[in-house]
Amino acid sequence: MKTFRLICFWCICLGLSAITRNLHGQDASRTVDQTFEFDEKGDAKIQITFEYGAAQWAQWKEQFGNHPDMMLRNLRYQFASAVIEEFSLDRDDIQRRATGKMKARALAQYRSGGRFNIAVPKNMKLVTGSGKEWVFTNSSIMNGELVSQTLRAKLPAKATDAHFVIGGDYDQLTYKLDMAPARSLVWIEIGAVLIILAIALAVLSFRKNQKNLTPPPPSMPPGPPPLPLPAI
Repeated sequence: MKTFRLICFWCICLGLSAITRNLHGQDASRTVDQTFEFDEKGDAKIQITFEYGAAQWAQWKEQFGNHPDMMLRNLRYQFASAVIEEFSLDRDDIQRRATGKMKARALAQYRSGGRFNIAVPKNMKLVTGSGKEWVFTNSSIMNGELVSQTLRAKLPAKATDAHFVIGGDYDQLTYKLDMAPARSLVWIEIGAVLIILAIALAVLSFRKNQKNLTPPPPSMPPGPPPLPLPAI
């Protein structure tokens, strides 16, 4: 659900309606390349790159490109229940290309048994996917504008049993992580030191007991009495 809302919001943020209303009769087009890189907590680093034609670029730049704070404010308002961090927006006026970056917490929804689900919009079609990287695409006419979208989902390095499920209101990209807590190296090192100390104490104790069991050497007989001193 959050993934779907994020994609929709970016379409709004890019000034889709505002641009197309003023571009009747022109061949409006836009490409959107989205990358979602998930970590083991379900958080995602997001990068969205999009390109416009000359007229559309001027419209977008006036509305959002020169005012990234407006885009961030709208983003936070739209996702009030989510935590959006590290937002940045870069643009290339020569290539008419812009790149937005951010981090979204808990974008992959955790389920029981270490299972995570990522909601994928119905209009995104699976192109390729196996293991850690999955690619979806879609091309459609939106308000007279041709929009070509590519969505890449990069799963955590330790993700297993990843598969794509079609059905319900949203399709699901699901995967599994081993959620067993890792043993602390500190406690392992402390345990090793204690074992070494125990062995050392046992060796010392054994040597002490062996020494106590050894009989003392026999005593020597007393020597002759001292000679009397001569009288002066």
